[in-house]
Amino acid sequence: MKYKLIVPLVFLAVFGSAACFADNDVSFGAGVGALYSGLGVNTALKGDNYIGYVAAGCLGAMSSSSGWVVPCGIAAGWLRTDLLTKANNRHGIGLYAGPVGYQYNKTRYGVGFTYEYFMQGVNNRGWNFGTTLATRRENGTARETLFINTGYQF
Repeated sequence: MKYKLIVPLVFLAVFGSAACFADNDVSFGAGVGALYSGLGVNTALKGDNYIGYVAAGCLGAMSSSSGWVVPCGIAAGWLRTDLLTKANNRHGIGLYAGPVGYQYNKTRYGVGFTYEYFMQGVNNRGWNFGTTLATRRENGTARETLFINTGYQF
């Protein structure tokens, strides 16, 4: 239940803080991984050295005793490209909150840490690739998930 509150809070933080920046721009993306909530799409606010996004997608299809189950959900995140190097705006480091697994016919939410490489820079159209290491609580223990992110921001 706590994780379901994290996504709206991150959403408010992403778009609330980004509204303070005069140079932000809206973009749309499609792909697979944490930036797209599994296989899905996102809407993002971009600046010269940041991207904040809200995504909707599905983690995949799984077979169960009652038929096929498709765990879907919404996610939010924030990446900065000036944390590793100020030489360019291609290497993004940030946080993710959203679906990270599936258990007992429910999508499980968690939080994660993301590294993303933007081929043309974070503030331009282009391909991005990266990984997200996320964690969630399952039966009282922490479970980790590794996302491989690939997508295109329009």
